[in-house]
Amino acid sequence: MASNAFAPLQEWLAQVQQVAADIAQPLSTTHPLVILPLNILGFWLALKIYRRVGSPILHPVVGGSLLVFAGLLLLGVDFAGYQRGSGLLYLLLGPAVVALAIPLKQNLTMVRRVGWPLMLGLAVGAILAPLVAVLIALLLNGSATVLIALTTKSVTTPVALALTEQMHGIQSLAAGVVAFTGIVGAVCGPGLLQLLGVFDDRITGFTLGVNAHAIGTVRALEISALCGAFSALAMGLCGALTALLLPLLVTP
Repeated sequence: MASNAFAPLQEWLAQVQQVAADIAQPLSTTHPLVILPLNILGFWLALKIYRRVGSPILHPVVGGSLLVFAGLLLLGVDFAGYQRGSGLLYLLLGPAVVALAIPLKQNLTMVRRVGWPLMLGLAVGAILAPLVAVLIALLLNGSATVLIALTTKSVTTPVALALTEQMHGIQSLAAGVVAFTGIVGAVCGPGLLQLLGVFDDRITGFTLGVNAHAIGTVRALEISALCGAFSALAMGLCGALTALLLPLLVTP
């Protein structure tokens, strides 16, 4: 029992050791001291462009991803090399997701008032979002690896990668699907909801959290703290529900 309680800490310490070992390696195109500055530079440039233009299409997540992708092409780095070079960012990804609980705590009273409607919306959204994508892929004769990747499309990256590994899927494909889902949801979601006559920040936030996970939550925080709180809540609950149900429904 005691060893299980310390398992997450031991796993985190093992990741720290792996990051330290990667940094100690000779300099190459996949070295953390090359990949990490590339990530920071890409996001910084994309943020400058977004603030100057102000278009949701040029959101820093979109622009930064494209700039980093172009840099990786020029350097000839594949996904495995990029993942190895981004070890420090992956290490901080979990704590960053947990930090999204701060706006949730600040708006906890408001969240409690609409608890049951939120649970119903979560159950419908968390099941329908991946189910519709999987059904479309089945109609298009999608392979098993594609179907596995689509089942994790609405959860944040750390959860999606862990589930994909457990189901023997392709992590790079799952990461791409998750990123694409988040970007489309964050860019198109708020505008689409306004066209449908939805102007309630609570509904907008919850919808972004269920459908666009962490990227949608970042967009929700730009709208308001209340919107971000509901998005963080939806993202966390959707990830937990998916992590519990998906391994029971999909066997490798």
